[in-house]
Amino acid sequence: MYKFENDRLCLGMDTNLFFEKYEEDNTVSISVDSLCSRCPSQRKCLAYGVSNQEWGVWGGVYLEQGKISKEFNKHKDNDSWFKVWSNATMDK
Repeated sequence: MYKFENDRLCLGMDTNLFFEKYEEDNTVSISVDSLCSRCPSQRKCLAYGVSNQEWGVWGGVYLEQGKISKEFNKHKDNDSWFKVWSNATMDK
């Protein structure tokens, strides 16, 4: 169990949305990104994914062994990246 388990908006959702479905369907990718951008656990989630060299979406960023995947994040534009990094790195 993650330390942020109870605060995450994705709790109880189909985990394939954050892996295969995210990879295959741009509509799913955009919806998941939007969900993550509103999540109170985004910062902790992204940090966990990077620190533990995870795969899939963590904090709104698709990771491969804890590194940003260029292939599966290519749908993001500059505004999207700004929002991700602002939410994940700045105090609200």
